[in-house]
Amino acid sequence: PGSEQPPGHWNMFAQLVAQRNHYDLDTNVKLFFILSNAIFDAGIAAWDCKLCYNSVRPVTAIHYLFKNKQVKAWAGPYKGTQWIKGQDWLPYQAATVVTPAFPEHVSGHSAFSASAAAVLRHFTGSDIFGFSHTIKAKDSLFEPGQVPTQDVTLSYPTFSSAADEAGLSRRYGGIHFERGDLMGRTMGRLVAQQAWNKALAYIHGTT
Repeated sequence: PGSEQPPGHWNMFAQLVAQRNHYDLDTNVKLFFILSNAIFDAGIAAWDCKLCYNSVRPVTAIHYLFKNKQVKAWAGPYKGTQWIKGQDWLPYQAATVVTPAFPEHVSGHSAFSASAAAVLRHFTGSDIFGFSHTIKAKDSLFEPGQVPTQDVTLSYPTFSSAADEAGLSRRYGGIHFERGDLMGRTMGRLVAQQAWNKALAYIHGTT
């Protein structure tokens, strides 16, 4: 995607769902009202948690804990996996995309995605998504010409699987720890349920 960031990505997914299900204007207004407010609230909850715990990111922890020790890790663009010093460890992403300068716990991507997936499940009455995207061989974002060695198709049969993969990607990238991801997902689902209930009260005029 371009510069939408996770909340925007999920709004784009919702557009696909709206087109697939042939929603009319009234239905779309309700969908995007609930979805955007749930994502917004998930962001508030996640950043409140970040400020509360002020936890370290992997890049800082690894540089400190494994300084002058050998770790087997990605050595940088086009270098593959090697034994390197802990202080030379890098997240698996473009050098121009630095680790965010705010605390790790919990993962915002995980919270945003879990909340959005929960709303889409509630709204459509199903977890079925059915979206896939193929990355052509040697056409990766920051190691073009080499990675991946063959076509890779990312498939998301359900909204839940898409949300889980979004959170997991932050661990693969070296931006988050497992706990920050999993707790972010839990937070997102809890926030979504509250946002859903509140939105329905407005929609049905019972607030």
